Amino acid sequence: MMAMAALMMVACQNKNAYTINGTFDAAGEGDSISLQLVEGRKLVDLQKVPVVNGKFEFKGVADSVQIAAITLGDAFCQFFLEPGEIKVDLKLGQMAFALGTPNNNAYESFMSDMRALEDEYDEIARSEQNPELSDAQREEIKAQLGGFEQKFYQAIKNSVSDNTNNDFGLYNLCNYYSMYEPQELAELLDKFMVTFPTNARLLQIKKRNDITLETAVGKHFKDFEMPDTEGNMHKLSEYIAANKVTLVDFWASWCGPCRAEMPAVKAAYEAYKDKGFGIVGVSLDNSKDAWTAAIENLGMEWAHISDLKGWGCEGAKLYGVSSIPATVLVAQDGTILARNLRGEAIQEKLAEILK
Repeated sequence: MMAMAALMMVACQNKNAYTINGTFDAAGEGDSISLQLVEGRKLVDLQKVPVVNGKFEFKGVADSVQIAAITLGDAFCQFFLEPGEIKVDLKLGQMAFALGTPNNNAYESFMSDMRALEDEYDEIARSEQNPELSDAQREEIKAQLGGFEQKFYQAIKNSVSDNTNNDFGLYNLCNYYSMYEPQELAELLDKFMVTFPTNARLLQIKKRNDITLETAVGKHFKDFEMPDTEGNMHKLSEYIAANKVTLVDFWASWCGPCRAEMPAVKAAYEAYKDKGFGIVGVSLDNSKDAWTAAIENLGMEWAHISDLKGWGCEGAKLYGVSSIPATVLVAQDGTILARNLRGEAIQEKLAEILK
């Protein structure tokens, strides 16, 4: 019985075994290279082996797929540590990839597609430097460059959709889920939940998205109460009832993109405040002094409330806000008309409503 149990244990270990064979020509005599697990922003040492004649090898058992890194000085390769034969070719000053196992092959294929898009973008951008271009040609080039953001988004979405049953797909989804519309994300999450029903990060994203779906366009707004800059309590419903349409603007004094967006918000307010448009700024600040100073410095002449809980802001939680700036446009009857309007899109939407 004991011999049988030992054989079964060896079989299980072999099933989950990994071997990493790598090369690094720039390694010096006596150099050792590290295999580390990536845990949040930390690298946790797992193994260290010598580099002999530019070659190294790691062996071990991976009971689950984890994000790992191989490092030596400035040389770095992030990859998926998983069972199988993994090959890595490190180069100084170049991004290195691991190959040979399913998740690593999928990751390299995705990055290859992204590099091809970057090269295409750079080539078009360089063509704009031609002094002989006409104004029409320059406008055409700018239009082409402007369309690349959507190309990058689509490449990411295609990769995620093609990998809903593996850890690489889960990794990409967790990195890029904020680019999806709530209903689109909900359908994608359902597919991932089949393979990863207990994944903590996935469950967190799903919980937040479920909340967002409850406050999607067409739904009724959710009320909350917070103090203004003087400490007086106000309900969101007070402002919504007072305006034909109200923009709930989640922001913070420390948020660079929020500050960059403020001129567009101010322009919309000036253009439509006399036509029934109002704004409520909901700050994700922790410091009252920083909050009130930013309001004054940025010239934000509308209502402001905050519970000064930072990312723990109760209002932000109710609307599933995971990044800022974030906006919710609400009609006087409480119907949510739009979410996350930015730049000129705010005035374009108001022009439809406040004719």
